[in-house]
Order: sequence, then C-alpha cells, then structure tokens
Amino acid sequence: FTNNGKFLMQIGHSGKTKGSLDTENLGHPSQIVYWAPTNELFISDGYVNRRVYVADADTGKFKRMWGAYGHVPDDSAPRTRTYDFLPQQFNLLHGLTVSRDGMVYVAERNSNRVQAFTLDGKFVKENYVARSSPQQGFGTAFGVALSGDTDQRFLYVADGHNERVHVLD
Repeated sequence: FTNNGKFLMQIGHSGKTKGSLDTENLGHPSQIVYWAPTNELFISDGYVNRRVYVADADTGKFKRMWGAYGHVPDDSAPRTRTYDFLPQQFNLLHGLTVSRDGMVYVAERNSNRVQAFTLDGKFVKENYVARSSPQQGFGTAFGVALSGDTDQRFLYVADGHNERVHVLD
C-alpha cells in the first residue's frame, strides 16, 4: 500500500503455500524489511515455512531464499527444540533486520538464536539468546533491531520467554 492506503501489490495468497520451496506463496510471514540499495524485500517466512524469502520490491517477484546456516530450506527436518544438537533448519523464524552494511540478522524464536547472513544468504555467524532458558514456551529470540549509532554496533534482541531485551555486540 502507499502511505495513503492505495493498494500496490500482494505477494502470494493466504493458505496456498506448498512449503518452504514455493516461490509464489508465503506461509504466515512475520516481518518484512525493505532494502533500498538493491530494491528488495526481505521477509521472515517462518511460521509455516522455514526461510528468509527475498522479493523484488517493484514487482513482488521471487528472487532467492535460504534457511538456517544458508542451507536450502527442508520441511522434512524435525522441529524438535533442543540444544543437544544444532538444528540445521529454522524452527519458527520470527523477525529480521538488515544493517547499513548489508548484514541480514534473523531472530529464530523456537531455537533461541540469532543468525547473521550476507544479502545473498551466506551464513556468517550465530549467537544463542538466553541459552539457559528452557526449550519450551515462547522461545527467546522474537525480534531484532539495530542501535542508532553510525556503526550500528549493537543488536537488540527481544526475548519473549523472559520478557526482556538482550544487547549483543
């Protein structure tokens, strides 16, 4: 929509996703971020699907996607919540943001972690948020935001399970 409420476009159709590899529909996405330098929309598509979905901002057409660690999303992977093994797929991707230098930070609620990627989906690093929290309930990494300083030095992580904000350097 425009600022005045005029409809511009829609990406996909509600309830029509064919899974995480579907390039036409989303599965209950939770957040969208516009990245002006490439005119792209980055979408956390993690309630039903397990991916970051990137679309052209003018047309809404699919450009690329990735799952945890930059892997191809795999809906057959278990959704078990555990620290005993590092889940190789997202398990409720919930929020994301893109820094000025082009890093995509993803909050994965049910695995209590934040992962960082390049704009093209290459995995860079991860950090767990409140790892001592039980693997039940809401999870900890609900959303992410960057500090307002020029270097965006800090990443703020909303922790829904413990009802606090964590600050990562």
